[in-house]
Amino acid sequence: MMNVLFISHSDFRSNSLTHIASFASGLTKLGHTCAVAVPSKAHTITAVPSPAFRPLLYADILKKPACFPNGGTADIIHAWTPRHHVAACTIAYQRLLARPARLIVHLEDNEEHLTEQTGGMPLAALREAGPAAWESLLKRRLAHPWLHRLFLHAADAITYITPALFQFVPAGIPSHLLLPAVDPTFFAIGPADIEVRRALALPEAARLVVYPGGANPFTCRELRDLYQAVMLLNNQGHCTRLIRTGASPAWFLEQLTPEEHAAAIHLGFVDRERIPGLLALADVLVQPGQRGAFNDYRLPSKLAEFLAAGRPVVMPATNIASQLTNGRDALFLYEGSSEEIAARCLDIFVDPELAQRLGQNARIAARRLFDPDQQSQLLAEIYHETIAQPTSVVSWSAPRNSNYDETALFPSTVADPELQEILNWVRSQPAPSPTVWCRLLSCFRSKP
Repeated sequence: MMNVLFISHSDFRSNSLTHIASFASGLTKLGHTCAVAVPSKAHTITAVPSPAFRPLLYADILKKPACFPNGGTADIIHAWTPRHHVAACTIAYQRLLARPARLIVHLEDNEEHLTEQTGGMPLAALREAGPAAWESLLKRRLAHPWLHRLFLHAADAITYITPALFQFVPAGIPSHLLLPAVDPTFFAIGPADIEVRRALALPEAARLVVYPGGANPFTCRELRDLYQAVMLLNNQGHCTRLIRTGASPAWFLEQLTPEEHAAAIHLGFVDRERIPGLLALADVLVQPGQRGAFNDYRLPSKLAEFLAAGRPVVMPATNIASQLTNGRDALFLYEGSSEEIAARCLDIFVDPELAQRLGQNARIAARRLFDPDQQSQLLAEIYHETIAQPTSVVSWSAPRNSNYDETALFPSTVADPELQEILNWVRSQPAPSPTVWCRLLSCFRSKP
């Protein structure tokens, strides 16, 4: 049996934690022991119902590497994305181990696109711009323009959530498509509870769109399209309300028109146990968005749960859409405009047979793609396979010496031209240690 340490990029309230928590539950059923380390805000563990893992902070695992109940250290580290602070914590933890763990890195976003959008320039230009241009990236806990690739090259294996992310896997590193393991609760969603609807003081005739997700700079445009679609439906005489959970920053709410505000009910952050009951209210579940450098690569956790919920789903014709059929499993968005969203919702509102068929087929597709037992078994097999293979790095022991940096993980000369370019850049930086990884560690060792 294995000790598995997930190192998450965000606290226990994040969407990524829904994936991690489901996998931890499945792995625990298989007899493995799981721990999850987050950078800060230990109290957010209350957002995870009945966690099947030991919740920890980065500071905890760096203070006490033998953090598992059996007194052992991790056999597997599953670093949840190659973002800079995740890499820093992972490398710091590995340095402390007499027997380093096998390292798997999970890809769930086009990290280079997020870095470019935040940095305001293409990746190549960011690399040339230097550390002054990287401050906003590191404060936002995104990927470092150079070092995220070095971290991927150090991995013993890589998992990725959509096929498009395979393009970021370095040559020669074993890799596996890993879809989410959806909580069984979502497959068991039944009829709506009329009392929940009454508690929200909804108009009796209102059609409901439910969206459990916060607003952030990367999703605000498409979320605004959803608001506008609901407003359009109301203006066309179809009484519709948008029920939203999650963060709504002031800068986002200030963008909304009075009509958009009037069409939405903002519940803010709610306990995860309430989400299935809210999804049960929905006449349609909409994942807004369009094809492009952002949505082609990600799989929103809510989309997998939408399909499992057995309600009609409207979604972009990208990412998991390649595994579904338009008109059978969901209705696809090809432009993602508010007008198109409104039109697809109206298709469902006026055709009860279509709505029922879409909901039934969505759940069938979700069982095929996101079954928690199957996906957890697949992940356990990936771990066993990774442990059986030679490690990707020369040794984790050399970087323990403060006179060495992370380039010591690799031979002085490597065959991969990209890796060689990165190593040359690191070695060209002035002493002391050229990486920012070492300097980041102090914040993880301090109290949250």
